[in-house]
Amino acid sequence: MVAAIQFTHVVITKAKTIMVVDDEPDLLRITTKMLENDGYDVHAFRNPEKALDHVEVENCNECAIIVSDIRMPVINGIELAKRIKKLRPEIKVILMSAFEIHKEEWHKVLPSSDIDEFVQKPVKMSDLVDTIKKYARA
Repeated sequence: MVAAIQFTHVVITKAKTIMVVDDEPDLLRITTKMLENDGYDVHAFRNPEKALDHVEVENCNECAIIVSDIRMPVINGIELAKRIKKLRPEIKVILMSAFEIHKEEWHKVLPSSDIDEFVQKPVKMSDLVDTIKKYARA
């Protein structure tokens, strides 16, 4: 009698890498933890200049999505997105703001901006994760 042996092939794919930029330390920590728990690799920055250096100087090619606050010191999220998109046009950008912003309205006012999505603060973490998943699949 011959015993049948069944092998299950499991394919493990590397999670998308996300850059999170927010000058609020608590929000940065919570967002990073939630995304890591969801299987993402996270490069977290409180300082937008360091986030820009991470792409520009350190040549980070892993980051597929940037989640950034709009209001930050020195470089705001819009300027950060603009500079990073010049270096990496394929990167997806999700901006967070306490102001209600609709993507369609934004593109009417600033048609040259290349922002993929807006999320209103305070953000429900499950909504943020869902938004990120939408762009991680793209």
